[in-house]
Amino acid sequence: MSAIMALFILLISACSTPGKPTSSLTPMQTAKVEIRPSEVSTDSPENNPVYLLLVAEMALHQGQTDLAVQNYLSLAKSQNNSEIAERAVRVAIYARQFDAAIVTAKRWIELAPEDDEARQILASIYIRRNDSTEAFIYLDEIISSKSGEMQKKTLVKLMGILAREKNTKTVLEVAKKIADKYQHNAYAAYLYGMLAAQANKPKLALMFLDNALAIQDIPGAHSNRAKMLIKLGRREEALVSLHQAVLNNPNHQKLRLTYARLLVDLKQFDAARKEFEELNQIAPDDADLLYSLALLTMESKQLDSAEKYLRRLLELKKHLSESRYYLGRINESRKNHQQAISWYEQVESGEYQFDARLRAARLLAESGQLQQARDKLKNMADASQSKASLVRIYLTHGEILRIAKEYHAAMDVYDLSLKIVPGNTDLLYARALTGENIGRVDILERDILVILKTEPDNAYALNAIGFTLADRTDRIDEAYAYLKRAITITPDDPAIIDSFGWVNYRMGNFTEAVRLLRKALSGQEDAEIAAHLGEVLWVSGETGEAKQVWRKALQKTPDDHFLQQVMQRYIP
Repeated sequence: MSAIMALFILLISACSTPGKPTSSLTPMQTAKVEIRPSEVSTDSPENNPVYLLLVAEMALHQGQTDLAVQNYLSLAKSQNNSEIAERAVRVAIYARQFDAAIVTAKRWIELAPEDDEARQILASIYIRRNDSTEAFIYLDEIISSKSGEMQKKTLVKLMGILAREKNTKTVLEVAKKIADKYQHNAYAAYLYGMLAAQANKPKLALMFLDNALAIQDIPGAHSNRAKMLIKLGRREEALVSLHQAVLNNPNHQKLRLTYARLLVDLKQFDAARKEFEELNQIAPDDADLLYSLALLTMESKQLDSAEKYLRRLLELKKHLSESRYYLGRINESRKNHQQAISWYEQVESGEYQFDARLRAARLLAESGQLQQARDKLKNMADASQSKASLVRIYLTHGEILRIAKEYHAAMDVYDLSLKIVPGNTDLLYARALTGENIGRVDILERDILVILKTEPDNAYALNAIGFTLADRTDRIDEAYAYLKRAITITPDDPAIIDSFGWVNYRMGNFTEAVRLLRKALSGQEDAEIAAHLGEVLWVSGETGEAKQVWRKALQKTPDDHFLQQVMQRYIP
């Protein structure tokens, strides 16, 4: 007999069979089950358990699952061995013979009544068969056998098991039965609330999460309650809920992190920054926290703090490309152009690399190194395969030439780019504005009308043609029609309000023009808007107020050429 057992162990060790689950309907790894000598029959081979076991494993190895299940079913019934019953269950599941799996799982429970896994498997099978009553019976046997902390842990474990099942309706029916029976257990309500949340039933989930929290404070329930409130559009309530949860659980890092992220989503950046600072005190070298803090302090214009966090990330060798990019942004905002360029050029990979190169080119141009900037952009264009990337490169190239007042060179860039990316709206718009710069209203009108053919509600294209016609031609009625459409589409944009005010001025509607221009300037303190308002006020006889508007604008932008020209025209 020992030789047969040795042969059996050798065979099943070589077999590639299914693997062990924690509790659901997945296969298991080969297990060496033992046949006790007292259970070995001396009758025909068909009644010999070692023979049946050998045939079952060989059949399984050869893909003959029906034969494997048949033999294991016989073994499970005849042998008082829970390991054989367990193996029989897993083989039946692997073969998708769930009737056999039910029979053998019940035999497993009979032989090992303290083992919860058989009941979990039976519950999963019944859920897949839409039988919530039977599924609940077996899960309830597990839950009711526990008490106190063990019952809580069991409910949390069952939540994970049930969450993997795809039959949502039956899962919720089972979870509801559990919640109803154990209505004084916070974790039973929590289980149902979480499964309802997963099933995208936010109102139901919120009700049971509230029930859970009314019994016991569960940190995870607060964050999930907030998610349900957000789904229901009740974001401010979600914030209040999480804030209270953080106060109740000040050392719960995950909860505080959820709260901080929600503050970011609601654009409450200062409050979010304070929460991230608290988290940073707990975990000072957590790279993700440091990165979030860097971005939030930048948003709050606290550039020294942002720089400190970014440099710490470089020391930790984390978020390297992002940190270098934002160090470039910080130095750019400080007008430290050469340092900014140096940081941008160190961004060697990642999502910010392309933008870093464009920014470096702009800064080279602003620093008087126009040719180097152009060479850099040309090299980028030569290496680029994406049309979207090419458009951004060409737009940047044209922009730096326009800033340098190299308008004809900018036109050449736009002409070339539109041959490569024909019909691109952004390039057409940029070329139209450049046409206006060189006094070619015809070019502006031609390109804007092309845009409006495909985008008739493009408010900025309507604004560009309307303002130019009002400012450069006597086609005032046409200008008014374009600008009226633009302001109807985008009524709160200061630039469009400014243009509409200007066309009213050109039509002789001074009172309306002043009203509109005041509104535009209150929305955006812009030198050109101030120049327009001052001019209309002057012509209206309000010369004192006109001077006041101009001088205030000049204090903010003393080098603005357009503002200076308007002032010189009226003030000797």
